[in-house]
Amino acid sequence: MFTSIYIYRAARENVEAFLRVQQQAAAIYQRCGALENETFALADSAAKYGCAAFSDVLDVGEEEQVFISISRFRDRAQHDEVMARVDADDRISELYKEVTELLDVGRVIRGEFERVV
Repeated sequence: MFTSIYIYRAARENVEAFLRVQQQAAAIYQRCGALENETFALADSAAKYGCAAFSDVLDVGEEEQVFISISRFRDRAQHDEVMARVDADDRISELYKEVTELLDVGRVIRGEFERVV
Protein backbone atom coordinates (compact mmCIF):
# COMPACT_ATOMS: atom_id res chain seq x y z
CA MET A 1 0.00 0.00 0.00
CA PHE A 2 1.22 3.49 -0.87
CA THR A 3 -0.38 6.55 0.71
CA SER A 4 -0.18 10.30 0.20
CA ILE A 5 -1.07 12.40 3.23
CA TYR A 6 -1.72 16.15 3.31
CA ILE A 7 -2.36 18.19 6.44
CA TYR A 8 -4.24 21.46 5.90
CA ARG A 9 -5.07 24.41 8.16
CA ALA A 10 -8.05 26.33 6.81
CA ALA A 11 -9.55 29.52 8.17
CA ARG A 12 -13.00 28.73 9.53
CA GLU A 13 -14.64 31.14 7.06
CA ASN A 14 -13.09 29.14 4.18
CA VAL A 15 -13.95 25.64 5.41
CA GLU A 16 -17.08 25.17 3.29
CA ALA A 17 -15.31 26.27 0.09
CA PHE A 18 -12.22 24.19 0.96
CA LEU A 19 -14.31 21.05 1.48
CA ARG A 20 -16.10 21.66 -1.82
CA VAL A 21 -12.72 21.78 -3.60
CA GLN A 22 -11.57 18.65 -1.74
CA GLN A 23 -14.71 16.79 -2.79
CA GLN A 24 -14.19 17.72 -6.44
CA ALA A 25 -10.50 16.79 -6.31
CA ALA A 26 -11.34 13.45 -4.67
CA ALA A 27 -13.68 12.65 -7.56
CA ILE A 28 -10.86 13.33 -10.03
CA TYR A 29 -8.43 11.14 -8.06
CA GLN A 30 -11.00 8.31 -7.94
CA ARG A 31 -11.77 8.63 -11.64
CA CYS A 32 -8.03 8.48 -12.39
CA GLY A 33 -7.63 5.27 -10.40
CA ALA A 34 -6.88 6.10 -6.75
CA LEU A 35 -8.16 3.38 -4.44
CA GLU A 36 -9.42 5.93 -1.92
CA ASN A 37 -9.29 9.67 -1.38
CA GLU A 38 -10.69 10.90 1.90
CA THR A 39 -10.56 14.10 3.93
CA PHE A 40 -10.91 14.10 7.72
CA ALA A 41 -11.55 17.00 10.09
CA LEU A 42 -9.59 17.08 13.35
CA ALA A 43 -12.08 16.05 16.03
CA ASP A 44 -9.90 15.97 19.16
CA SER A 45 -6.45 17.47 19.49
CA ALA A 46 -6.03 17.22 23.25
CA ALA A 47 -2.70 16.00 24.57
CA LYS A 48 -3.32 12.44 25.82
CA TYR A 49 -1.36 9.31 26.66
CA GLY A 50 1.85 11.30 27.00
CA CYS A 51 1.58 12.55 23.40
CA ALA A 52 1.77 16.17 22.29
CA ALA A 53 -1.43 17.91 21.18
CA PHE A 54 -1.77 17.87 17.41
CA SER A 55 -2.88 21.49 17.25
CA ASP A 56 0.06 22.63 19.40
CA VAL A 57 2.64 20.95 17.19
CA LEU A 58 1.08 22.51 14.07
CA ASP A 59 0.64 25.96 15.62
CA VAL A 60 -3.05 26.07 14.75
CA GLY A 61 -4.83 29.35 15.42
CA GLU A 62 -8.23 29.47 17.11
CA GLU A 63 -9.70 30.71 13.82
CA GLU A 64 -8.40 27.66 11.93
CA GLN A 65 -9.60 24.11 11.45
CA VAL A 66 -7.27 21.19 10.68
CA PHE A 67 -7.93 18.60 7.98
CA ILE A 68 -6.03 15.54 6.81
CA SER A 69 -6.42 14.24 3.27
CA ILE A 70 -5.40 10.64 2.58
CA SER A 71 -5.06 9.13 -0.88
CA ARG A 72 -4.37 5.40 -1.15
CA PHE A 73 -2.80 3.43 -3.97
CA ARG A 74 -1.76 -0.22 -4.44
CA ASP A 75 1.92 0.72 -4.68
CA ARG A 76 4.25 3.47 -5.81
CA ALA A 77 3.93 2.48 -9.47
CA GLN A 78 0.13 2.78 -9.37
CA HIS A 79 0.49 6.10 -7.51
CA ASP A 80 2.75 7.43 -10.26
CA GLU A 81 0.32 6.30 -12.99
CA VAL A 82 -2.67 7.85 -11.21
CA MET A 83 -0.85 11.10 -10.51
CA ALA A 84 0.17 11.42 -14.16
CA ARG A 85 -3.52 11.17 -15.10
CA VAL A 86 -4.54 13.58 -12.33
CA ASP A 87 -1.91 16.13 -13.36
CA ALA A 88 -3.14 15.92 -16.98
CA ASP A 89 -6.71 16.78 -15.91
CA ASP A 90 -7.37 20.47 -16.65
CA ARG A 91 -9.83 20.75 -13.76
CA ILE A 92 -7.19 19.82 -11.16
CA SER A 93 -5.19 22.96 -12.03
CA GLU A 94 -8.30 25.08 -11.50
CA LEU A 95 -8.97 23.39 -8.15
CA TYR A 96 -5.37 23.95 -7.06
CA LYS A 97 -5.71 27.65 -7.88
CA GLU A 98 -8.87 27.77 -5.75
CA VAL A 99 -7.04 26.10 -2.84
CA THR A 100 -4.24 28.68 -3.02
CA GLU A 101 -6.88 31.37 -2.61
CA LEU A 102 -8.46 29.61 0.39
CA LEU A 103 -5.38 28.77 2.45
CA ASP A 104 -1.65 29.29 2.74
CA VAL A 105 -0.21 26.42 0.67
CA GLY A 106 3.19 27.05 2.25
CA ARG A 107 1.72 25.78 5.55
CA VAL A 108 0.38 22.57 4.01
CA ILE A 109 2.31 19.50 5.15
CA ARG A 110 2.58 16.58 2.75
CA GLY A 111 4.28 13.23 2.57
CA GLU A 112 4.15 9.92 0.74
CA PHE A 113 4.28 6.73 2.77
CA GLU A 114 4.77 3.03 2.06
CA ARG A 115 3.15 0.45 4.33
CA VAL A 116 5.76 -1.31 6.45
CA VAL A 117 3.61 -3.27 8.93
